[in-house]
Amino acid sequence: MLKWSISVASIKNKYRKRWFAYFDLLGFSELVRNNPISKVLQVYEMVLKSVQQEHPDDETVGISQTWFSDTFILYTRGSSEHEFAKIEMASRLFFQRLILKEIPVRGALTVGPVYTNRSKNTYVGKGLIDAYEYGEDQNWLGFILTPSVFKHLSGSTIPINQRAFYRKIDASVLKKKSSSNVYAFTFDNGRINGKNPFLNHLNNMKIEVDDKIKIKYENTENFIEKHMRQRT
Repeated sequence: MLKWSISVASIKNKYRKRWFAYFDLLGFSELVRNNPISKVLQVYEMVLKSVQQEHPDDETVGISQTWFSDTFILYTRGSSEHEFAKIEMASRLFFQRLILKEIPVRGALTVGPVYTNRSKNTYVGKGLIDAYEYGEDQNWLGFILTPSVFKHLSGSTIPINQRAFYRKIDASVLKKKSSSNVYAFTFDNGRINGKNPFLNHLNNMKIEVDDKIKIKYENTENFIEKHMRQRT
C-alpha cells in the first residue's frame, strides 16, 4: 500500500494562494503528427527560449516555471499585488513573443490555492483547475485574466477594469464559461506605422489551418480590430 509521506508542515508551506498562469500551444498534436521531429523540436525550442527570457528557472526570483508537452505554467510564491505585476508582465510578454513568432497559443492567469512541489513536479489545487478550465475554454488565440483576478484586485491601486492593456472579453470567445468579469489582453501596446503588428502574424497563421479552426483566428482579429476602433 502506498504511504502518504508528506508532512502537514510541508503541505502548509507549499499549498498556498498564489498567482498561476496556464498556457497551451494550439495545434501541437497536429504538429507532432504531421511533421518530422526536427521541426517539432525547433518550435519547442523557440517556446522554451521565450519563457526563459523573462525569468530564470528559480523560485527565489519570485516567478517559477514548468512545462510538459504543449502546456507551460508560470506561478508565484504568494498572491500580493506586487507579485501580480511581475507575473502579469512575464505572462503577457511570453504570450506576445509566441504570437509574433507565429506559434499559436492561448493562456489564462488566475489566483487561488495551489500546491506546488518542483522536485516532484507536482501541481495540484483549485487555482490550477481554474486556470486550466478558462484556458481550455477559449475559442481564440488570447491571454485572459479570470474572474478570480478581477475579484482579488477589486480594491487594489489599479483594478483590472482600469488597466491599459485589458478589456472585457467578448462572450463569443468562451465556449462554456461565463464571460462576466473576464478581461483579455487587447494586443494593443504599440503600433507600427499605425497598424497593429499582431494582425499580420495572425493572418499568416490562419492561412495554414483547416477551415473549421479559422474561427479562432477570426475571433481574435475581431477583438483586436474592435478595440483599435475604440482607441481612435
